[in-house]
Amino acid sequence: MRFISNTNIRWVSALSFFLFSSFSSGQSVHISHCFYACPLVDAENQVVVRHLYASEINRLTGVADWVAYRILPGTIGIASLLPRYWKEDELLPDSGRFEVGSSALAIEQPDLSEAQDRDYRVNEFVLNSDDRGRLAPMTSFADTPYWDDLNYTSNMVSLPSDLRLGAWSRLDQAINELSSSESTIYVVSGPIYRTESFNSEKLFEEAPERFFKIVATPESYASFAFDAELPIHATYCSQLETIGAIQELTGFEIFPNLARTLTPNLFASLGCGQQYINFKNEDR
Repeated sequence: MRFISNTNIRWVSALSFFLFSSFSSGQSVHISHCFYACPLVDAENQVVVRHLYASEINRLTGVADWVAYRILPGTIGIASLLPRYWKEDELLPDSGRFEVGSSALAIEQPDLSEAQDRDYRVNEFVLNSDDRGRLAPMTSFADTPYWDDLNYTSNMVSLPSDLRLGAWSRLDQAINELSSSESTIYVVSGPIYRTESFNSEKLFEEAPERFFKIVATPESYASFAFDAELPIHATYCSQLETIGAIQELTGFEIFPNLARTLTPNLFASLGCGQQYINFKNEDR
C-alpha cells in the first residue's frame, strides 16, 4: 500500500517535524522527498515534512527557501477540480507571519459562521494577492489522498501569475509526462532573491527576482531559473541554468551528499535537447 491511512496524516507529519527538529543537529535524518539529502540554508530555520513534500522555512520571512518533492508514476492526476485555498501550517509556530517587502501578505480571517462546512475550515485564511503559487504542484499529486497538503503555506511562494500559468506550469506538465518513463523523479524548487536587497531588520525588501527548479533522477538532471517577470508565452526551455549558478545565487547546496556525478540527459527528455546544446556552447 503506497499511502498511509488518512487517520494518521496529522500524527505522521507532526512526528516527522519533531524528529527533524530533535536530531538534525546531531544525526543525519533521511527524508524521502529529498534526493540523497535535503538542502540546508540556515541551521536556525525550520524544516517542515509533509506527506508530499519537505520545505525549509526562512526564519526571517516565514516563507519557504526551498520545497523538495518526489514524483512517482501513480501520483499524477487531474487537479482542475481540486479546491485551491491557503491554510496555515500548524507545524510552524509563526505560520501567521509573512513579509516579503512591498508584496507583503495581508492575512484576513474570513467569517465562517454561516459556512456549511465551518467545522472543517477553522484554519482557513485569505491572502491579498493572486500572485501566490505552489512550489510542489497539485497536478503531480492529484491522484493521492494527500493533495490537500499542497494548500499549506509551507508550500507557498510569491510566484507571479504570468510565470505560474506559463513556462513554470508547462515545465511541471513536462515533468509529469516524463514520470511515465521514470520510476522516480526528484524536484527541488524555490525563490532567488537579489543578494543586495536582504536586510535582517527589514527582511526581504523586494519579492523574488527569479525562481529555480531542478529535476533529477538517480542518473540525470535538468536545471532551470525563471525570471520573475517572464511573459506568459515564454518557453521553459529558454530558462536553462547550471546547478552551480543556482547554488551561487541562492547561497546553499542543492544536493548535499550526492554520491555520484549526474548527466544532463534530462534536458533532452524534457524537450530541451537543442536548447541545452546551445546553452552549453555559450561563452560563460
